[in-house]
Amino acid sequence: MRFSGLSVFLCLIVVVTLGSQSIQSFPTGIGSLADNGCTCHGGYSNSTQTSIHGMPVSFESNVSYNLTLSVEAETAPTADSAKGGFRFRVSDGAVDFHNLSRVQFLDEGWTHTEAGNQYRSWNLSWTAPSDNSTSVDFVLHANAVNGNGNSGGDMWNSIGYTLPGSQYDGSVVPLDVSEELDSRQYGILYGGLLALLVFLYFAIK
Repeated sequence: MRFSGLSVFLCLIVVVTLGSQSIQSFPTGIGSLADNGCTCHGGYSNSTQTSIHGMPVSFESNVSYNLTLSVEAETAPTADSAKGGFRFRVSDGAVDFHNLSRVQFLDEGWTHTEAGNQYRSWNLSWTAPSDNSTSVDFVLHANAVNGNGNSGGDMWNSIGYTLPGSQYDGSVVPLDVSEELDSRQYGILYGGLLALLVFLYFAIK
């Protein structure tokens, strides 16, 4: 049976689209690509609860606070499989995770390792900066995954805090951690996809 170039081209589009779910998962952690959210892995969901537990109302100079990063969702993981992941950034102070085998520092932020991908919560200590007249920004993007080997069915959400010092004198503006991609990100995404499809078309023409 003989297939036309157009038929093969259309089949390749379908393969690329379906296969993209498996190549967009990051079980070993993710860097700055996720600084605006887990946009390459699963879907944004308001039903997914991303939290930073233990945050004080304000911080004192050089004091350590025990925090827990967590993600909760209806997405049920498969037994003995990946369960979740995160990208966490703090603008000031020192971060010390309690189990370093589950986390890593990558591209000026923290993320899970493959071992840390087996959890949906991660414990740490944050030591505040010496200047308590400033404020510190915390941003967490976390994903609840089902462990099926691709990003289908995975759900993520984001949360941000601006934590003032006890001597901070000013207004606290809530952080914008919108899940929406900006125009530059959309341009890169669609431009890359278009270039790939053009390449495939001429390759089989």
